[in-house]
Amino acid sequence: MDRYGGTLDGGGTMSIALVFTGHMIDSADRDAPRFPASLEGAARAAIGDELDRLTPRAIARGFASGACGGDILFHEECRRRGIPTTVVLPYQPDQFVETSVENADGGDWPRRFRALWAQTPAEARLVLGLPITDQAFAACNARLLDLAREHGSVHLIALWDGEGGDGPGGTADMVRRVTADGDQPHIIAPQDLVRS
Repeated sequence: MDRYGGTLDGGGTMSIALVFTGHMIDSADRDAPRFPASLEGAARAAIGDELDRLTPRAIARGFASGACGGDILFHEECRRRGIPTTVVLPYQPDQFVETSVENADGGDWPRRFRALWAQTPAEARLVLGLPITDQAFAACNARLLDLAREHGSVHLIALWDGEGGDGPGGTADMVRRVTADGDQPHIIAPQDLVRS
């Protein structure tokens, strides 16, 4: 371990701890589209491309929550490449499914979330046990970053439209936290993706 809490690989290079933040798939009643279901395939490909760009370097682990859309795509793409991931939830899984998984327009997100959760080793599943509030998501973001910093140099991948967000703890909040630390996130803008 180095003096910052990260680990060094065999060549003396700081390990990378990937953190993901991103928009949920739009609900059917969302007024202004942000991440419509038709962009799922393109978003998956863009996340995969960034992981492939980083793979030759020493990736220690990936960290994200488990919301429908970007979070689940990130975990799935990491695991397809043999990159272990940690799932952090602000509150209990059943409550999380109700607030952040099952309202997406299309897709089988609740099943995919439950499969992801079941396939995650117990030591890589963290439930903060917070009450259901917007502040719970901000606390979840802070915990994700703290955990990542224990594993290496943080590299944030953000599926983000560049807007202010829907409240504390959202994608914009995580991007602000990382850029405030002087790190440059890799931004995937949904509006730039090609619909499939």
